[in-house]
Amino acid sequence: MKSNLYSIFVFLICLFFTYLVSLHYQEKELDALHQDVNAESQTISHNIQQQLTSYAEQLHITAQGWHSIAEINNRWIADINNIKRLNPYINEIKIYDFTEQKRLTIAEQNYVSFENKIETTQQAKYRSYLPTSLSRLEINRLFMSPPFALKNNETAVYLHIPIFIKQGLFAYLEVSFNLSKLLTHQVRTFQLDHPFSLSENGITIFSILPKIVPINQVNEQFSIPIFAHNWKLMVWSNHQHKLYQYIAYTGLSASILLALLAYLLLRNKQLKQQITRQQKQLQRVNKDVKANKSKLIQSNKLSSLGEIATGIAHEINQPLQVICIHADLCNDNLIKENYQLVEKSFHAILSQVDRIEKIVKQVGSFGRDSELNNYSNEQPADIFDSVINIIINQYKQENIELRQVLPSSLPAIFCNKIQIEQVLVNLLINAKDAVEHSEAKVVFIKAHDKQGKLYIEVSDTGSGIEEDKLDDIFTPFYTTKALGKGTGLGLSISYSIIHQHNGELKVSSEIGKGSTFTVVLPLSQRNREVWISQPG
Repeated sequence: MKSNLYSIFVFLICLFFTYLVSLHYQEKELDALHQDVNAESQTISHNIQQQLTSYAEQLHITAQGWHSIAEINNRWIADINNIKRLNPYINEIKIYDFTEQKRLTIAEQNYVSFENKIETTQQAKYRSYLPTSLSRLEINRLFMSPPFALKNNETAVYLHIPIFIKQGLFAYLEVSFNLSKLLTHQVRTFQLDHPFSLSENGITIFSILPKIVPINQVNEQFSIPIFAHNWKLMVWSNHQHKLYQYIAYTGLSASILLALLAYLLLRNKQLKQQITRQQKQLQRVNKDVKANKSKLIQSNKLSSLGEIATGIAHEINQPLQVICIHADLCNDNLIKENYQLVEKSFHAILSQVDRIEKIVKQVGSFGRDSELNNYSNEQPADIFDSVINIIINQYKQENIELRQVLPSSLPAIFCNKIQIEQVLVNLLINAKDAVEHSEAKVVFIKAHDKQGKLYIEVSDTGSGIEEDKLDDIFTPFYTTKALGKGTGLGLSISYSIIHQHNGELKVSSEIGKGSTFTVVLPLSQRNREVWISQPG
């Protein structure tokens, strides 16, 4: 008892001293980090404001040099080429005539125009804020649109400069300005050397994510006022300040060692006195061990029998093994202070935990609501990979062949990823059960896109479904499986999910040859536009 108290006392004193030293260095490092981030944020803000203001002045000079329609017609090509030569970040320059009268004789493509009403509606938010009348005193005003994405995923804004003729507002000079190119150039020329992210209203304009510092290590956000817009700026430090952590680890280790040394010195005397008594106790224990040996063997057999009842353990065993491996790697890499590998292991562990969570969610998905609004653009290849990983073990156990025709280049779909995976898992489980007693145990899954839609087909070589039952298979609690094997909810839930995605779930079947379930899902808005614009 004395040895324990003394060792605890030594440990607490050392630990308190370590805490004070670590706290001191932590405050110093946080202060240095704050100063570094503030200085860089001011540099970024100054560069962006200075560049945009400079280019805006050039555009104003050009627009204010036009005093008549004839001057615009005569000087248009020369002036526009000069602007583009001085500013390499301009994508295109056009005239936005809000009256739609097109009073200039310049080429048609130099006007802002829209192909249809849908495009007019989509582009309205980038010009609806422009006033149709301004006084001559407002000639130096400049209007900027919200940021938008170009086809190459770069970010741009529209700059609108008013053009006055005869004391009245005639039109706007519309300039598509590529922010991504401007900021990329400043980063490559080392004008900006810290990782940062620039956004407006939650939409990312430009970002360079940190490689050393964790992405969630952001102390504060900064605001950049730009032409009546308020951009949010987040800046990360280039250095990971962790000296105080090393001090804490070192102090903790030293505290443990000193406490252990005190404990060992005091315990040494006590142990010598206990050796004799323990020898006698060991002899008695040895007899008890021999007597209980047969009982332990029988208990071990019963424990093995208990594993049979854990059917779900087979599906989550593999991710659990991966978690154990990465947990050991985390321990080793923490000792070696290799924090990048620790972070990778943490991500791997989280991925496997997420995989186990999805398996467990599938078991209870019929009894609770899913996240109905969790929609995003998803790659079909990622969905297929997740589904195959979930189902493949069951197919292998029952010697069923799963043939796949799943191109990796399929366009994205706007969907709830977990729900679509649930539908495909349901269809593949049904197909597996359908071929259970067939000679050719083969299931096919294939996908393709056509006319702006994604088609996914799951076919089996089972006995097929009778024609008079095809209308009932999507009815809740209706099942063709043996009693106790199916709930009759899988297809009805799948049908509901696909309907919520504005898609279709169809079935065709032939007795003796098998069944085919077809899932039809609309592509994301952007991919539909690309598909429609393709010739043929």
